[in-house]
Amino acid sequence: MKKILLTLCVVVFLLPACQPAATPPPTAIPATRSPSPQDVVYLWQDALNKGDIDLALSYLAQDAVVTISPAGPEGDAVFTGHAEIRGWYETLTAGKGVTTLSDCKADGETITCLDTYTDEGLKSLGVDFIEGDWVATVRDGKIQAYKFTMTPESLAKLPPPPQPTATLSPETPITSIEDVVGTWRIWVGGDQNELRFLPDGRFFVNENSSRGNFAVEGSQIHYLTESYCPSAQEARYEVFVTKQDNKPVKLRFVLVGEDGCPERKEALAGKTLVLVKP
Repeated sequence: MKKILLTLCVVVFLLPACQPAATPPPTAIPATRSPSPQDVVYLWQDALNKGDIDLALSYLAQDAVVTISPAGPEGDAVFTGHAEIRGWYETLTAGKGVTTLSDCKADGETITCLDTYTDEGLKSLGVDFIEGDWVATVRDGKIQAYKFTMTPESLAKLPPPPQPTATLSPETPITSIEDVVGTWRIWVGGDQNELRFLPDGRFFVNENSSRGNFAVEGSQIHYLTESYCPSAQEARYEVFVTKQDNKPVKLRFVLVGEDGCPERKEALAGKTLVLVKP
């Protein structure tokens, strides 16, 4: 789960910003006393900012849980245990991320800080830093869990995530009536019209100007009746479909033989129709 989110999180949500800490983090704890929860937090911050992943992990419980919110379109990123967290930290250090914790407050085992973060990825986006609430649980000298929640103000600094681009399938011959059902744009005499194929084998042009029946036979549409051309009702067209997300969006018509209805031939022969609505 987490590997998919790593690059997005680094580029969009968590890459280091330098604000001076209210209290300089300790680099060592005197042997005369045990480290307080705040000491552990600052030592962890110092190790991670120096890129010493092993030392940073030593301040986390083996089953520690790290949560980044929000981390991307799929939601929060959650890393559990040293192996998953190491992968996340490797991403941060590769981007030269810097975390600065300030205004830290202790309430028993809970430490709450303001987390200011920046890195090269953020700076490349024109974002100097991001901030968020950082809340950790520290017990027995180890960080059991922490969560970073970005502020709305920081979230607004970030560019929107790229939207997925729709991909069209290669054009293929139609195989069933479902490939042609829908309303398609056609042109007759320079005027735009709509051709609608129904699942029951009926078709309409502009709902009332022309109508009739058709059948899909192999890769062809066989016009059976045509009210606009009663003397030349039948015609056959080889039809090729292009799909998007497995749904037809384009139809290309190739006349098979002759079509005695000039308006129908003008609208369809050698033409590509675009879907107006399903």
